[in-house]
Amino acid sequence: MPFLTDMYHEQNRNSARVADEPASVETVDGFDPKALSRRLNTAILGQAHAVDAVVRAVSIAHVGVADPGRPLSSVLLVGPTGVGKTELVRQVAAALRTGPDDLCRIDMSALAQEHYAASLSGAPPGYAGSKESFTLFDKAKIEGGPYMPGIVLFDEVEKADASVLRALLHVLDTGELRLANGQQKISFRNSYIFLTSNLGSLEVAVRQRARRKRRWWWPQRGAASHQSVVREAVEEFFDPEFFNRIDETVVFDAFDDTTAERVTRKEIGDLVRRLKARDVDLEVDDSVVDFVQRRGFDPVYGARGLRRTIRTELTEPVAWAVLTASQKPVTLKAQVRDGELTVT
Repeated sequence: MPFLTDMYHEQNRNSARVADEPASVETVDGFDPKALSRRLNTAILGQAHAVDAVVRAVSIAHVGVADPGRPLSSVLLVGPTGVGKTELVRQVAAALRTGPDDLCRIDMSALAQEHYAASLSGAPPGYAGSKESFTLFDKAKIEGGPYMPGIVLFDEVEKADASVLRALLHVLDTGELRLANGQQKISFRNSYIFLTSNLGSLEVAVRQRARRKRRWWWPQRGAASHQSVVREAVEEFFDPEFFNRIDETVVFDAFDDTTAERVTRKEIGDLVRRLKARDVDLEVDDSVVDFVQRRGFDPVYGARGLRRTIRTELTEPVAWAVLTASQKPVTLKAQVRDGELTVT
């Protein structure tokens, strides 16, 4: 059965399952934790426990039992590159705010030197820029409003200088940041704080790659080993006073073959939908999914390796076929013949 037909029936089955579920209990403002969980699990594949942690944090805040003197929640997301840590936060922003980019994102890899701590709290009195209170923080996206929480993402937090991390201690502990000039402050008490990190992920990926080459796999033992390696790396890196201020640490799973196949199908499905909007019908055979997965899946690179392979092996020949087509609408078929992916 062709890939697209397979995907169509799977979507119908999913819709039927959702329809059969009992109505969830809603809070006064209409928040539905089950709906949020379904939405995030649709976008972030193979990370159900990470989605559960985020839904749990949002649910606690919506009930109103979170500590009023701290941020709504602070969650550390740890795991290999390309498994969906940053994308999960973007999807939370899409669900709780106006879109996936409606959040305050701080790229911590750009704050690798000690003096960059001033870019968070502003220049102290007597230094250039102290009166203007320049800061990387977007106050509107952090403080939110009565019906819209703020969302802050500290991306790749382990790459920042230690002094930058120390500048965040007060934010995580009291939910407030007083700027260095002493005249203004930013409140994080109506915002969700997410931190991402790749600590321990390289060792886990190397182990997983070695297991794949030896062609053996013990799921329970492998998962436990993965979790322990990452957690140990996190606890060794962060100072206890910093680590102790984080509400929850979530370890993302490295991709296995099953998740890689699901991600491949999702990425190809997204390509098909984009082409459909441009009057191009693309039928993709199941053999293409297997081909892309074999060529592009590597535990070290996660979904990014699959996207690169789809771009070079499938998107490029599709683009060439569309550009050389003599008339529209264009109908294409992608399949694998004699070990080569062809688009006709």
